[in-house]
Amino acid sequence: MDADGILQSISDNLPEVLLVVSGVMAVLIALTYVKRKESVLYKFLMVVGVVLGAVMIYESLTVGGEWHEFTRIVIAIAGFALVIRPFRNVDFAIILAIIAMAIAYIYLGSLTGDLEGLSHGTVRIVVAIVAGAFVYMVFNYIQKIAMMVGKILNWWPFLFVMGLICVVEGTLMLTGNGSILDLYHKYAGGAEEIVSSLSLLG
Repeated sequence: MDADGILQSISDNLPEVLLVVSGVMAVLIALTYVKRKESVLYKFLMVVGVVLGAVMIYESLTVGGEWHEFTRIVIAIAGFALVIRPFRNVDFAIILAIIAMAIAYIYLGSLTGDLEGLSHGTVRIVVAIVAGAFVYMVFNYIQKIAMMVGKILNWWPFLFVMGLICVVEGTLMLTGNGSILDLYHKYAGGAEEIVSSLSLLG
């Protein structure tokens, strides 16, 4: 197959190729974390992983009924694990709270009429702080849940296994063999038939 043929094949099977590539990336990130987690290579792989993870999540939401449900779940989990990894220790809640306080403070300064009393002085500052505190509470709760799930997904053995599953799943799809679940049902069904035959002979 020439270069044009290879490019056309990749284009025709882009989601499956992305699944394999993302799986390889997850495996590389897990292995690099174990051996060289402070290296530039590890940080570079994480950045690439975020991009691939975002694409994987998008694919899981847009492929519809074209892919097996098991495949979509695998893609979503692996994609989320890749996206959240670099942000595990970033406190987004406090950042959003500060932004909310700034926006509230600026907005309050434009009030006129009956609400003009909120547009200046201590009241303006207090209301802005309350708005920021509310945003912090809401997003801190969401962040804690996301980070708890993220810690499980980013445990390197889990990430390594998910990467292998993505590679196998994508390879099976590229070769027209369905998914891992299809393969399981195929061999599980065959095993059940053998057991049934043996029990009849007994």
